[in-house]
Formats: sequence, structure tokens, C-alpha cells
Amino acid sequence: MNKRTFIKTAGAATALAFVNPLRALTFEAPKENGKQVLILGGRGFIGPTIVNAFLASGYQVTLLNRGKTNTHLFKNLDVIICDREKENKQGLKAIEKKYKHMYWDIVVDTWQKSPKAVSDFLDEFKGRFGHYHYISTISVYDKWDKKFIEETEPLNPLPKFPETISEDYRYAIRKTLSEEAIRERISNYTIYRSHGMKDYRVTRPGDPNAEPFWPVRFYRGGEILLPDVPHHHIQITDVKSMTDFIVHCSKTKTFGSFNVAHHPMPFKDYISGLIHATQMPKKLHWVDGNFLIENGLLPYSIVPLWRTKPAGSYCFNVQKAVNAGLINRPVVEMVTDQINGYLKRNPKDDVRFGEIVNGEQMKYYSVGKEKEVIQKWLSKSS
Repeated sequence: MNKRTFIKTAGAATALAFVNPLRALTFEAPKENGKQVLILGGRGFIGPTIVNAFLASGYQVTLLNRGKTNTHLFKNLDVIICDREKENKQGLKAIEKKYKHMYWDIVVDTWQKSPKAVSDFLDEFKGRFGHYHYISTISVYDKWDKKFIEETEPLNPLPKFPETISEDYRYAIRKTLSEEAIRERISNYTIYRSHGMKDYRVTRPGDPNAEPFWPVRFYRGGEILLPDVPHHHIQITDVKSMTDFIVHCSKTKTFGSFNVAHHPMPFKDYISGLIHATQMPKKLHWVDGNFLIENGLLPYSIVPLWRTKPAGSYCFNVQKAVNAGLINRPVVEMVTDQINGYLKRNPKDDVRFGEIVNGEQMKYYSVGKEKEVIQKWLSKSS
């Protein structure tokens, strides 16, 4: 089955799921509502989805970025060229004069690896925006030792706040420090703690290891190996749903911190969504989890969306966000976006999971390994 066949035939699953995300890049936005939105980033992983959501809601959108990533996107929008990673706010101070004193109703910070860059922006733009949105992560929580962690749980212990952009920390600490900088400076913020974001795009275009294993595996069809594990639940953040929630919070002036993801769902429900989206599996082989481990198919590091510990993995409480207006779209729509994005990036469908490619070991497991373990399991069970 090729790309055209997939997009055409799979439409039976759900019409909404197959609206081409690229079409949104050229649509005519509805009449503007007069509100100004500044997107910090906007052309990377989740940025275009956020930009499109605000455009579709009639906002006037301006981007602020270095002008180096996906420059073909949003050529009709104003772009403030600015490198926030320059020391002593030099990037921010070099912004064109016409933008110096503009007031932004909404600012969305899609991602910034330096906490100091976050604090620099807030200091430099103090009093010049109405609502600040920050995309964070559930990695800010100190301990994942229990299920259904809420937003009030303790965050990571922190080192002294960095004095320079160049000071580096691991991902979780960078995000936690950034949240701290926000809370210390403003009260008109909304923080979104995501959990395994899934979108049409991927975090590292061109890197096979960034491609979505399970959607691609089901798209290819055939006999598929699956972990048979008691109480196996997963939890993921659909970027489109999160983005709609960001726009909703903007309209309703909803502030605070939120865990933003689907409710924890049984892994088999996720598989049902994959089947519904692709109609491709010839046969499913549910293989005992311990047997998979014995044969080298380890949870999380090799088999994605299977994590045995810590206890809180894939089980964060998202009820606060749901009560505030988060609506998660069906898994089949999210999966379809992922497959269409994969095929756009890889029209030959030639990503080789689990093999050595150009001297590098690819993530997950290969077709050969899958067949080998299935055959061992069938022989053991017969």
C-alpha cells in the first residue's frame, strides 16, 4: 500500500482525520478578532500546529525566532528575527524598533532549552503581554513513585538559577528552572505539562529514530508482535488537542499549571485505534511480556509505550485540564496524522527500525527480530 492508497482508502475510518495538515499552511484565516499573538518559535516541531490553531481562530500572529528553521512556512506572517540564546539579552535588545513597544495579548513559548533565555524574555518584555503560555513537561515532577500525580506534587529540587545562557542542565531541570522563572516573575501564565507529544511532525526531521514506531508498524501490516502485559496502560499528549486547549485557555483567560494528555488508556485501546486507522494487520500475536524480555525485547528502551516502572509512568492525573476545557480527540485521528506525516517525510516508507544503518544502530526492533520472536513464541505455545 502506497501513500496515495493509504490516504484514499483509510478515509473510511474517519473523515476528519484525513484533512491534510499542510493545507492549513495556506488557508485563508477567518476575520481577525483584533488580538495579537506572539509565538516564540513557531516553525519547529509543535510550532506550526499552534500557529495554525490561532490563525484559524482569527488571531493576528507574529513569530519570533532565528529565521533558520523551516523558513518556507508562514511566509505571509511577520517574523521577528531574534536569537534568544545570546548572552546579556543581546538578541532581544537587537529586535527591530517597531516591535519594541508593541503589546501582545498572548505569548506562546513553544520551547527554549535555556532557563536564562526564558527569564531574559520575561524581564525584557515585562508589562507588554496579557497572557503567557509555556509548553513544559511532566518531567518537572520530582518523584514518579505513585499513580495519578497531580499538579500540586513537588517538583524537582533545583540548583542555583543560571547566570548565563551557556550553563547547561539535563532536560527535566531546564524545564523546572524555566517554570520557576515564570512563577517568580508573573501571575498571568498557563503552563502545559505534556507527556509524550505526538503530532504530524516529529522532533528531529531526518532522523529515523524520531519516527513513530507503532503507527508505522501497523501501516505496514502483516503479522504483528505485541506485548501481553497485565494492566498495561499508556498515556500520550496529542499536540492538536493540546493546541486547541491553549487557544481555549487564551479565550477564557484560564491560568495556572496543567497536566495535558489523554487519560491513561489500556494499551489494547491504543491498538484498536491503530487497527481502525490502518485496517492493515494480518494477524496480531500477543506475546507474554516476560518472554519478550528473555528474548531481548526490553520495555521502553526497545519496545515503545511499555514501561514497567516507575509506578507513575503513563499514569498522570489530567482531570484538572479536562475540567478546564481540554478535549482529547480520538486516538485514530492522532495516529492518522502521524502516519501521513511519516509518509510525507519518507515517501518510500524505507525507515528500517532496529537495524544497523550507516554504522548506527536504529531504535526499536527489526522485522527479522519480530519474526524470530513470534516463531519462538508459537513453538513454545504449541
